[in-house]
Amino acid sequence: MEKKNIIQFDNVSFAYEAAEEEAQPEKVVDGFNLKIPEGQFVAVLGHNGCGKSTVAKLINGILVPVSGKITVDGIDTSDDSRITDVRRTVGMVFQNPDNQIVATIVEDDVAFGPENLGVEPKEIRRRVDEALKAVGMYEFRDREPHKLSGGQKQRIAIAGIIAMQTKCIVMDEPTAMLDPKGRQEVMDTIDMLHKRGITVILITHYMDEAVRAERIIVMDSGEIVSDGTPKEVFKNVEKIKALGLDVPQATELAYRLRKKGMNLPDDILDEQECAEAILKALEVK
Repeated sequence: MEKKNIIQFDNVSFAYEAAEEEAQPEKVVDGFNLKIPEGQFVAVLGHNGCGKSTVAKLINGILVPVSGKITVDGIDTSDDSRITDVRRTVGMVFQNPDNQIVATIVEDDVAFGPENLGVEPKEIRRRVDEALKAVGMYEFRDREPHKLSGGQKQRIAIAGIIAMQTKCIVMDEPTAMLDPKGRQEVMDTIDMLHKRGITVILITHYMDEAVRAERIIVMDSGEIVSDGTPKEVFKNVEKIKALGLDVPQATELAYRLRKKGMNLPDDILDEQECAEAILKALEVK
């Protein structure tokens, strides 16, 4: 059975106000269309200024389209009377976890969202405990957030969204400020959310994160220029490079070896696949 679309953009245009009075507003997306089914894990790629963060803010109702329509679980994001419902459905996690932490104790921070939604105290307690356990941070519930590592802080921010019981989480480069250990912690948490059936939209510059998604969307100049599975998107190495983006390291190695004449598949994504394909090609020789 086909899943319903939790996010839908229909012919959406958005422009930021011009810096100078005489200038025209700067259009970021124009006639933009996108459908994301419930429960999908989507990675969004593109160089700085391509419009991906604007799309993230449009999904959450932080920004409202100039024209066209965005629906979140059937709710029109431009309907002011339903904006709370939109944010109950879609949670946002930003690049810097310090900007999202509002309390001096971890469990109070996770409780902040449900409290604002008017959830009753017993249910808040249950949600907070469950959310902290889900991200592996329950034992830190009485700690002060500012004493935690970057990866731990980001997991606290994600726990706050889980406690609000959102159906979709949009993450705008959540690992950009983290060390490799912190990045791994956050990506493992994202995988867990996806397995639970939560829709995940991950904006990232890291190709090794993007390959973990079910679907990759590549943006350039406010448009979608590539949309498919990681294998479908990354097999076109030259197109991705022309957009100023990288490909996964294993994909890059296989691409270079193919150019040197080695018979390798064009849809290799990880080291294991690459090693096996190279061994097979050498055995044939």
